[in-house]
Amino acid sequence: MMNRKRVGALALFGAALLLMAVEPAAAQSGYASTTEGAIWGLNSNLIYVAVPITILVEGILIYTVWKYQKTDEAKPTQENRRLEITWTVATAVILLFVGVASYQVLGNPYVAASSENTLQGDPADEIEVYGQKYNWNFVYRNVSVDDASATGVSMTNVSIEGTTVENVTDEGVVISGGSVSSADDGALESAALVNGTVTAGAGNASQYETGEQVSVDDVSLSGAAVEGASISGATVESTNTMVMPVDRNIRLNITANDWLHAFHVPALGLKQDALPGQSNYIVTKATQTGEYQLYCAEYCGVGHSGMLGSVDVQSQSDYDSWLAQSWFSAQG
Repeated sequence: MMNRKRVGALALFGAALLLMAVEPAAAQSGYASTTEGAIWGLNSNLIYVAVPITILVEGILIYTVWKYQKTDEAKPTQENRRLEITWTVATAVILLFVGVASYQVLGNPYVAASSENTLQGDPADEIEVYGQKYNWNFVYRNVSVDDASATGVSMTNVSIEGTTVENVTDEGVVISGGSVSSADDGALESAALVNGTVTAGAGNASQYETGEQVSVDDVSLSGAAVEGASISGATVESTNTMVMPVDRNIRLNITANDWLHAFHVPALGLKQDALPGQSNYIVTKATQTGEYQLYCAEYCGVGHSGMLGSVDVQSQSDYDSWLAQSWFSAQG
């Protein structure tokens, strides 16, 4: 009867541990990213096991010291097979729990560093991360954005159709309305032109009359406002601030241009070496919007302590707007 009770208690203990081992895979709510949720879920469950074991062992140790503190001569222990079997099986169950829980997290694509990670849901958008003394540079390739708006746009090599001449000044031809697109198969497929100034490429400004509707090709546009823009295959760059959308898989391709660095965002559970000539990868999905501190975690010279940056997690609409505005700003 006693054996059955011990076996039942041990089985219940083992089942509880195994259930806890499965939890880290799902313990991601309440954290800023799926990566942070997986790591801290494992850490919490290991603590759930470690603390009771520590209390038990220390309690037995303190009790033993107290009980036998006045014993003059130590006596040899007697064999107890039940006790030996019990602690052997218990140890095996604990190690099994640690192994299962750790394997689930280390095999999680949001934790394991690999360029071939298999993700559920949407495919990951890639952001290239370049560390160099003493800045972080980020490149977003193959950017596609629809229905974007931007102001203060300056572009070269554009085609404008159906626009109206509002005024002719020393700076150029002031226009409004119509549509604008990149010449020579550029990234701007089309956009509604609110207003702007053609500064070069339109010929002699005196040939235009106010109110005239014109179309021009391969011109330079300055101070324009556009709406409903469609951008495809564009490249956007930023320095020291990485912007990423919330609730979307992101793959970070991390490398260095000059020296050893380490990309580290503690609040998102992200850390990876940046090595010259080598790409290391992190896959994550931010679950909360906000701004998070970025550090270089590898000593890289006298400016190491100042090699700081930030990760700005935005809603998808804000992220698309930022991509569009950043691309337009870089065209002038």
